[in-house]
Amino acid sequence: MKKSLILIITLFFGLTLFAQDGNDIASSSFSILNWVVLIVFLLGTTLIGELVKNKDKGLDAFFKGGNNLPWWAVSLSLIATKTSVATFIAVPAFIFSMQGNLTYLQMTIGFALGNVLFVYVLLKEYYEEGVFSPYDFIQNRLGVKTSQLSRTFFMIGATMSQGVRLLGTALVLSVITGQSTVVCIAIIALFAVVWSYIGGITTVVWTDAIQFVIFIFGAFFALFYAVGDIPGGFGEMMAIADKKAKLVLWDLSLDPHKTYTLWVGILGCTFFEFGSNAVDQVVTQRALCCKNLKEARKAVAFSVIGVATTWIMAFVGIGLVAYYDINPLSYLVSASISAEPDRIFPYYVVNELPNGISGLIIAAMFAAGISTLDSALTALSQTSVMGVGTLIVPKLKTMDENKVVKISKIAIIVWGVILALLAYGFSFFQDGGLLALGFKVPGYAYGTLIGIAFLALMRKGSFTGILIGAILAILVIGLMHYEGISFFWWFPVGALVVIIVALLHSKLNNKTAVV
Repeated sequence: MKKSLILIITLFFGLTLFAQDGNDIASSSFSILNWVVLIVFLLGTTLIGELVKNKDKGLDAFFKGGNNLPWWAVSLSLIATKTSVATFIAVPAFIFSMQGNLTYLQMTIGFALGNVLFVYVLLKEYYEEGVFSPYDFIQNRLGVKTSQLSRTFFMIGATMSQGVRLLGTALVLSVITGQSTVVCIAIIALFAVVWSYIGGITTVVWTDAIQFVIFIFGAFFALFYAVGDIPGGFGEMMAIADKKAKLVLWDLSLDPHKTYTLWVGILGCTFFEFGSNAVDQVVTQRALCCKNLKEARKAVAFSVIGVATTWIMAFVGIGLVAYYDINPLSYLVSASISAEPDRIFPYYVVNELPNGISGLIIAAMFAAGISTLDSALTALSQTSVMGVGTLIVPKLKTMDENKVVKISKIAIIVWGVILALLAYGFSFFQDGGLLALGFKVPGYAYGTLIGIAFLALMRKGSFTGILIGAILAILVIGLMHYEGISFFWWFPVGALVVIIVALLHSKLNNKTAVV
């Protein structure tokens, strides 16, 4: 632990010393006071993570917190995990973009409905069977081969989506330090690894809860200053936004190519959120840490309030539209923002907000970003070691639990490196912005996972039928991608393809057996 703190302090003070013109829009406006706020947040959270870690040994303590975490802390951790840095920088960036408006807020309907669906469909089943993950549940119902298939899809989908989120957080650091994306990715990955390594899921939940408080205050501060910087206040801000057609909220179009419509929000996004809760171990792991089903249901249900952060940041985006309409960006900065649109809010924070306040909001962005990454690392570690690992190395099942925990910690480091490499790769594919990229990359995997989870609930489907369904689902989603169909439709369509093919395969096999 001491070595980790020394390394972190060295890296961050090093950055403050050599941070300068590494990119076109880097600013020297990030003062010493701002650096103090940011460093105190990062090191303070690390210290708290060490203090609150579960003192018990063993896998149950490391991966489930001994089922002794209060529901409200789990709920705040769920919000922090699902909010991610995309909400903080990608939502304002989308609103600010040429074609952006408030239609993205229709997706919050699905975000709420997906939570309700999980509470009443699968959460009870998970608690009754006492599983560590959704893939254990699938294994109990559909067998080892199907569970390994689901674990594989999870690891692919999670690493892809978390790579995008790591990139988003690194962009924030890049703006304030002027350093290259590579250096910034390495710094963020280091913190996520340290927080996950310290004490497993218990440390992650409590540090996430702290980070939620920080980033919700950061969101309110950002909105307050965004409105305050407009001469004429809120009324003038809304007038400018209306003139630029930014206030469009509802889109009733039935065109499946449109990304954000009411029907996408109600159907497509509901399936996406249900999948995030029910089959994405990054999120599900938190819901399985409560004392009992009743507490878990309260935690998941209360986490719906997280959609408020999306609304707040959308109106921050409206504030940016108005502010830079009155105070136009220079040609150089405008060109850089066009190339990487997700830099606009960090740029505003660093260059336009008062010292101290900008440090607080940047800390909030870090809180949103790292809270998702450390959650992912513990989930990927658990899935790879306790799931895939036990099949490749059977003796893991009988090995001393303390040794398995050590192996799991090594897995956290390995996954941190993998996510860092993926984030660097995604830095070359930002044309649609991080908001779209963050939803697209897991789309191929999570639709299939949702379908497998429903089949497990029904106790129907053979491995062969599910595998054929999964392959067809990927092909169908690939075609939808090629045709430009909104990525939120990929999730329900992928699930339906898997379910229909698996059920048809079982029915045909039964008929053949009868004959």
